[in-house]
Amino acid sequence: MLPTLTYLQFHLVFSLPVVAALWYLAPRYDVVRRRRATAGIAILVAIAYLYTTPWISYMIRRGAWSYADGAVLVRALSIPLGEYLFFTIQTVVTAFALHLIGFDPTFREGDFDRGPRIAGVVAGVAMIAGGLWLVTLDPSYLYLGGLIAWVGPVFALQWAVGGGYLVRTPRMWLAATLIPAAYFWVADRIAIAMGTWRLSTEFTTGIAVLGLPIEEMLFFASAGVMTVNGLVLFEWVLDWNDRRGRPTETAADALEPDPEPAEPVDD
Repeated sequence: MLPTLTYLQFHLVFSLPVVAALWYLAPRYDVVRRRRATAGIAILVAIAYLYTTPWISYMIRRGAWSYADGAVLVRALSIPLGEYLFFTIQTVVTAFALHLIGFDPTFREGDFDRGPRIAGVVAGVAMIAGGLWLVTLDPSYLYLGGLIAWVGPVFALQWAVGGGYLVRTPRMWLAATLIPAAYFWVADRIAIAMGTWRLSTEFTTGIAVLGLPIEEMLFFASAGVMTVNGLVLFEWVLDWNDRRGRPTETAADALEPDPEPAEPVDD
């Protein structure tokens, strides 16, 4: 067995070097695009904390996974500090990879077609129902079913907003999802082999690919696709807003009300 790393040591070895490398390789945008990209990443990081913390805390308290003795120094809501750092690190790594691959957030006619949007909402609702059903079926489906149900609302919301755009650009968001996920799969497999964290045999299916539990593979892919689609749809919405005749530079600008027309002045 490999020597056990603490969670923070894991980040020093596997996470922070990748963040630094992608930061160095990041494309150089003009001022407006840079502001939009930065705002999108900041918003997605905040959402990651708000949406992921309750679910991760619940799974840890149920015992879906645990950590080696001495691997965790600080916890809050049962979640290790290293896990909280992962919320930011995975979001930033995925975002940098997305921008390095490149995407066009231009709004086009047909992006608001109802078909893809309705299909996405139906699929998201089915994921919620199916995931919750799995959880009740057997304890071994706790992680898998909980994960599917957790992803469902975000999937439904994102496709409800931009299903037409997403169905038009699958190669982009699939590549930006799977490439970072593949790196995290390898790093995760090494951490499990070292014993930094371990998955419960009671609350997982036992299905693995090259020693990596299928639940972990789906987690990194799911978190990645939610991040990628959130980022591209953020800039796509701003571009749609621009084309309505009201340019915006930041998310704050997009939320400002339209200015009232000036009243004519009597001579």
